[in-house]
Amino acid sequence: MKRKYQELLAVLIILFLYLGIFINPSLIIESGISSINIFKTKLFPSIFPFFVLASLLLELGLATKISIKLNPLIRKIFHVEGNSSFIILVSLISGFPSGSKYVVESYKDKTIDKNTANYLLTFTHFANPLFVLGTCGLILNSLSLAYKILIIQILSNIILGIILRPKEIISSKITNNHQNKSFLEALPKAINDAIKVLLFMLGSITFFMFFSKLLTTTLSLNPFFNTILTGLLDMTSGISLVNTIDTTNYIKGLLVLTFITFGSFSVHLQVLNNIKEEDIKYKYFFIGRIIETSIALVLYILF
Repeated sequence: MKRKYQELLAVLIILFLYLGIFINPSLIIESGISSINIFKTKLFPSIFPFFVLASLLLELGLATKISIKLNPLIRKIFHVEGNSSFIILVSLISGFPSGSKYVVESYKDKTIDKNTANYLLTFTHFANPLFVLGTCGLILNSLSLAYKILIIQILSNIILGIILRPKEIISSKITNNHQNKSFLEALPKAINDAIKVLLFMLGSITFFMFFSKLLTTTLSLNPFFNTILTGLLDMTSGISLVNTIDTTNYIKGLLVLTFITFGSFSVHLQVLNNIKEEDIKYKYFFIGRIIETSIALVLYILF
């Protein structure tokens, strides 16, 4: 019965999109152009370098050395060890969806077990620092507010990780299943891996931007609800619309934080794409986003 309703919903969405294309074809062209502009000016410059660097660390065998150094601290805070240290560090530096990407890679390499993979998936949803401080800071016209959002988002994930951490430390050895390559061998692979992830990101952003524009146009929403709906469907598009709202910077910052911590369905789709071939449960990521958003909103109001 559940699957029947899911199929019905999928059919209705597809029909809605087809009608939108025929009734307003310029909308899909506009969505495509907008999504490419957002991608090339806001996402690609801030995410691509970090993805390449993270892949290089893995391929050159440096991830193992980093894990050894971080292991005592990560073990104490999150009750996990081994290659989990590298996953947490890279997700913190690179931003989502790198957390799910490296959780899956480590699970495939058997350097973490299923329980650890599901646990890490809940709280390695960190925003890219350059995106928050650069893009969000410019949109909000306040670097201090952007720093506040970044710090709260990081703290929320750390608190979430502590709340959900295993009672006992999950022991695992630090292993390197990658055959160490030379820099010239590792660089092309790192670039190819990053491009593959980013192309899917562009595709999901384009789809959800078209869907959100079609939906908001059909419903004739005011700028406030238009921004909220757009932000829930695609985070970057929603953040870009924040300045269309006639409200205080405090409320704008609250909306930006909500879009980042929940991630939007566009980001959720990227995570689903990363984990689809492995026995890792999406529900842990979804529950993590609900709890993280709740923690972040409380911290934002308090501080």
